[in-house]
Amino acid sequence: MKVGFIGVGTMGAFMASNLQSAGHALIVHDVRKEAAGPHLAAGAVWAATPREVAKDAEVIFTSLPGPPEVEAVALGADGLISGMQRGAAYFDLSTNSPNLVRRLTRRSPRKASISWTRR
Repeated sequence: MKVGFIGVGTMGAFMASNLQSAGHALIVHDVRKEAAGPHLAAGAVWAATPREVAKDAEVIFTSLPGPPEVEAVALGADGLISGMQRGAAYFDLSTNSPNLVRRLTRRSPRKASISWTRR
């Protein structure tokens, strides 16, 4: 399965590594390309924008600091929502706002799935 992971910092790095160790093809993006170094060395593909992650991934995870970063990554210019394919699933692992999640759901492509964890 092609898995996209945006945010491979302190928390996201471990989750992305577990997905990669399980044999999933990983597409990564972070504001700091060097944070993705271990994943790239293990065979992950770098995507220059969140949209590039989404255009090739069947499942996308974000692990970001909070709602402003999630909104920028998901809805910004070259955001992941604009690149999501029909049938793709997006899981936000960030501490987030229910209002933002509802807005993301309304803007997602038909038949795509968005999920979030409440902390």
